[in-house]
Amino acid sequence: MIFERSVITIAIVFLLILIKIDKDSLRKFGIILVAVLLFEYFTQALWLNKNLEPWAYLYLDVSWIIAIGWATIILVSIKIIDLYFSNLSERRRFFFYLVPITIIGIVAEGVVLGLGIREYSSAVQRMLSGIVLWNVPIEALYYIPVFMVLVISFTGYWETIVEEKAKPIEENKAKKGSKK
Repeated sequence: MIFERSVITIAIVFLLILIKIDKDSLRKFGIILVAVLLFEYFTQALWLNKNLEPWAYLYLDVSWIIAIGWATIILVSIKIIDLYFSNLSERRRFFFYLVPITIIGIVAEGVVLGLGIREYSSAVQRMLSGIVLWNVPIEALYYIPVFMVLVISFTGYWETIVEEKAKPIEENKAKKGSKK
């Protein structure tokens, strides 16, 4: 229960801070959360999320708590890179997003492994080299960035769709405001 509450609290604190900086942070968080949940659902055979409270699961061992944790890591990393490296092209920032996500992701993975919340499937365990970095298989240095490329790409795509749909609504509000 402590782990679940900690993840929720950390996510809320960071969201409140980010919303003050960028009002679209909650929308972006929602899109990232959907991406992470979809990714977790389709890759659930690779790992086991266990020892969480029963309410922390959506389906089998797909956990919305773990998804919120990853979504927070991703959004905070993106916002930090966008804030400090706004002069770089979008393509370069995209790859820079992977640096803090990977570092924080390895630490977070070490925490959930250490707490007994995460285990790898037997098929994955057979493929691992046995080399660990802070309690995390060294292969995470490859897999976390690869998985995050998919999540960030999904997020970027859906953000453009949401923004395009929002433009006509905002334009209509502006027109109505100017007629008064």
